[in-house]
Amino acid sequence: MPLESQGKVLGFLVLQQRQRRNWQEAELNIVEMVCVQISNAIIQTQTLKQVQTLVDERTAQLQRSLEVQAKLYERTRQYVQQLRELNELKDEFLSNMSDRLRYPLTNMRMALRNLRHPDIQPDRQTRYLDILEQECTKEINLINDLLTLQKLESHQERPQFETVDLNIKIQGIAASFEQKLAEKGLSISVYLPPEELKLQTEVESFDRILQELLTNTSKYSEHNSSVELQVTQICETQANQIQIQVINVGRGISEEEATFIFDKFRRGKGRWTPGTGLGLALVKSLIQHLNGTITVESTSIENSELSKICFTLTLPQFSDDTEVNELS
Repeated sequence: MPLESQGKVLGFLVLQQRQRRNWQEAELNIVEMVCVQISNAIIQTQTLKQVQTLVDERTAQLQRSLEVQAKLYERTRQYVQQLRELNELKDEFLSNMSDRLRYPLTNMRMALRNLRHPDIQPDRQTRYLDILEQECTKEINLINDLLTLQKLESHQERPQFETVDLNIKIQGIAASFEQKLAEKGLSISVYLPPEELKLQTEVESFDRILQELLTNTSKYSEHNSSVELQVTQICETQANQIQIQVINVGRGISEEEATFIFDKFRRGKGRWTPGTGLGLALVKSLIQHLNGTITVESTSIENSELSKICFTLTLPQFSDDTEVNELS
């Protein structure tokens, strides 16, 4: 007996018995009724399955849509927060930038006004001319540092590597700072490897990095303390690295300060000192220019309000494998 629905055969219901006989009409009617019920049940089951599948698909789509909306909302919230922070940094940058430009110009204007005085004495005239020269130099240095940073951040030039004797280079830089540090009651100790150590670097950038780090150290070191300059060679299977540490004793750097210490014009509270405010920002850009990294660590000294501050500079010893082979 066929199972049908709207002319479509869904299957068959077969009744069988061992002995041959004629089926009664009442029996056939019952079987037909059963077939109708079975056919309806099959159609309902298929329909329910289709509806359930559709519901599952729509639910999954809705869930994915909600997840996408949640991600978009979170991303938008992060963008808004970043824009707010960038806007604050921009305002702070412009404020500090205007201050750095205004202070030397104010001093220069004051010196010019005093130089115009008809009864000015020669010694005071010399003093004001010195002020003019010093403040003009500050402005030039600030502009040059900004231009250098802009060039480094835009990656306009590749570093021009050359090979130097690192021990001799470090000793020369340290010696040039001995007098400057001594004037502030500081001494410098240099720790170098016993063997000759070669380094491929861009000499001008390398010198500027160490000069800025030592200048920064001289500003913030505790009086009558020692500055340490340590050089270590790190030998690895892929490539050798040179690690240079500049260590001094002074006021500690908090974790919050460490996050922005290499930003332009950013200083911690109570750390304002004369300068362009670009020293450490320039250091970081120059180190990245040389494919290196820099970190800062501040460790409290027991039973003291002071801390040991360590700037760690890591540079590749050679620019590539070819040059390594040539040197070896």
